[in-house]
Amino acid sequence: KIQIKTPDQNFNQWFNGWLLYQTYASRLYAKAAFYQVGGATGFRDQLQDVLCLLQTNPDYARKQILKHANHQFVEGDVLHWWHEQMRFGARTHFSDDYLWLIYATYEYVVTTGDYSILEERVGFVEGESLAEGETEKGINYNYSVHQESLYFHLKLAINKAVNQFGENNLPLMGSGDWNDGMNKVGHQGKGESVWLGFFLYDLLIKLPQITQDEELINMCQKKASELRGALNKNAWDGKWYLRAFYDDESLLGSHKSVECQIDLISQAWSILTDIADEKRKTQIIKEVEKYLIDEKEGIIKLLTPPFTGRDNNPGYISYYLPGVRENGAQYTHAALWYIMALIHAGENKKAWQYFQMLHPGNKKVNNYKAEPYVIAADVYSNEYHYGQGGWTWYTGSASWAYKIALEEIIGIKKYGDKLLIKPRFDMSWPEVQVKYTYGNTIYDLTIKADAKEKEIKLVDDGKNYKVEIR
Repeated sequence: KIQIKTPDQNFNQWFNGWLLYQTYASRLYAKAAFYQVGGATGFRDQLQDVLCLLQTNPDYARKQILKHANHQFVEGDVLHWWHEQMRFGARTHFSDDYLWLIYATYEYVVTTGDYSILEERVGFVEGESLAEGETEKGINYNYSVHQESLYFHLKLAINKAVNQFGENNLPLMGSGDWNDGMNKVGHQGKGESVWLGFFLYDLLIKLPQITQDEELINMCQKKASELRGALNKNAWDGKWYLRAFYDDESLLGSHKSVECQIDLISQAWSILTDIADEKRKTQIIKEVEKYLIDEKEGIIKLLTPPFTGRDNNPGYISYYLPGVRENGAQYTHAALWYIMALIHAGENKKAWQYFQMLHPGNKKVNNYKAEPYVIAADVYSNEYHYGQGGWTWYTGSASWAYKIALEEIIGIKKYGDKLLIKPRFDMSWPEVQVKYTYGNTIYDLTIKADAKEKEIKLVDDGKNYKVEIR
């Protein structure tokens, strides 16, 4: 439904076919690939996968959001993953899963203008609770007869999150946040996640924008202010933000650490949320370039140095070889968040350069050794396999790459029946052509490189329109 034409053929092929194909075929339909054949639905995973469909297949995204809400417990937590046919899933203390329901719903409502989804009635799952000391286990579950509105489910999630804070006034890590492999950082119930603090802050700002619930709005504003203060006071490490606090208050992601002195996702979200001020943003970008980016080999590392057992045990992330997967390799999901942060900070040229680095068609074949058309979850920084791609196909990076290419680089965002066009693509290109399908109407857009921000009112009248943005 959206086709682009730029001077970069690699970029065109990726955007016009492979990224969406990868998302549908591997992530949404099979839920499997060469490296992972589990077939389960992941709560946070498939919610992020449908973010790239909001302008091309919003009905699919709507169904996915409601389906996930139906896998929330009345206590507010959710199944980390589940097999629907078997009614079997994982109940955990993961601290970010249920919050992605808010993120995806907000993105859906703002993009489509469909507020009616908030009133849809959705049930819950029922199943065995975790015993004291348990952080996760597989359970059989059933669906409840009791239903509430999707908005009720969102309130349940946000209220659970704001009531689980630690000594530094930051969210508890639980049995892992976005990084499953850091499952030992807060497994005793005291460790805190700095990244989750930024993510939660983002939701505390966004949720009030889609509701008129004054009580919730006031709570979100109060908690956001407190959280912002705590992050800047307790999580700033001098040149960048920490990643987490262990159960015993030891630091993770600090210049004082032996391993994982700097972690990418805390830096990316500190910029995306504007919690980092302009001075700190500049400092963070400088330090990320120094420690995490290898322009020569085209790698953006998740963290450095890797875990080798010399420091605290963060969890199973340390069982990977140094420089493989989350343990110090490029984790493309995080790299894309950083590219989005660079665009937010006005570093468009640098963001485009790094986006090109992630493209598999731009890799050195003898080093990369993976498919040159689909995005890889990770690219190794291990000295014996430097630059080698791993875990291709089955990665949420495909959805994020499409979303960032369309909304941030080409610069087309949809708000209800309006298109906001704010191009940030390679200025050496004279223009970009976009064939944008809206219902039964086609808009042939020509976006000039020096175009300023423009808004187009979309009308579905079955006609073809030619529009030049200059």
